[in-house]
Amino acid sequence: MGMLFLGLLLGLVALFILTLVPNRLRKPLIAAVTLLSGCFYAVEFFLPTGAVVANNKQKAELIKKFGEQPSTPVAESEITVKLEPDALKKLQELPPSDARLVLKQLPTDAPKPLTADDVEKLTAQENFLTPRLQTASDVSNVLQAFAIGLGIWSLVSVHLRNIAMKRSGWGNSATLIAAIVLMALAHIGKEYVKEGPFKTLDDLLYNGLMKNLDATMFSIIAFYIVSAAYRAFRIRSLEATILLVAAALVMLGNVPIGQALTNWIPNDKLSVLTNLRLENIGQWILKKASSPATQAIDFGLGVGALATSLRLWLSLERGSYFEEEL
Repeated sequence: MGMLFLGLLLGLVALFILTLVPNRLRKPLIAAVTLLSGCFYAVEFFLPTGAVVANNKQKAELIKKFGEQPSTPVAESEITVKLEPDALKKLQELPPSDARLVLKQLPTDAPKPLTADDVEKLTAQENFLTPRLQTASDVSNVLQAFAIGLGIWSLVSVHLRNIAMKRSGWGNSATLIAAIVLMALAHIGKEYVKEGPFKTLDDLLYNGLMKNLDATMFSIIAFYIVSAAYRAFRIRSLEATILLVAAALVMLGNVPIGQALTNWIPNDKLSVLTNLRLENIGQWILKKASSPATQAIDFGLGVGALATSLRLWLSLERGSYFEEEL
């Protein structure tokens, strides 16, 4: 608990110091921190790795169990398990202290010599930055928590002003503030008191109210989805026709009435006519035609995300938000 308050205090001090940074230095500071943070992950990714025993956490547990291992080369007399030549080669790639920890985990009563895969299961590929990834991830989570807290504070302050000044729609702002307070109170209280009024309030707000409101909202949106589908499927071009025919075949192939239309075709795997059954045509469209297109779209999205990430990392992104004076 003491470390928690210390961390919170240090975080607040860091935030206070950041507020003292002059406006003209804020953007260069953000760009420098973003670049250095990205460099950590880039260097860790591109730096060559070497084989070590499992990962740092497991290694600490193994040392606690078997004791600190010497760093001198492993003698043949220490290898008391039966190993295939490839497994022995894998073992020799490890640092001696790590190799001894791996040896202590291998079964000594195996009926046949252990393979390279058996040794590889107990090892990992790491460089000197890899063990720090968890620390970097923890720091990232803390920053995200601060960002979420900042967002909630900004949201609450805006709506509190609406309520105080009785602006148009101030009732909606009051409802939002009440929902935030009640939901946070119920959920945090439930974490500490499993049974009681907090759990009842959380169930009432989340399961009894929020889920039903979500269902109501999506049921209303469903009419707009049907309207959009009708506009997309209208035959106005060759592409729209192909889309309409493909969608109709897939839908008919997945409903009983559609399958009944071609039920008279023999369902024999050796017969070519089987491919003309609607359920088989629908599956062919989904797995053979649609799946590669989906993968191509995913690949394009990945390339686009990489390009956007590079622009953000190098602070090259432009626009109203990124060029705004801080």
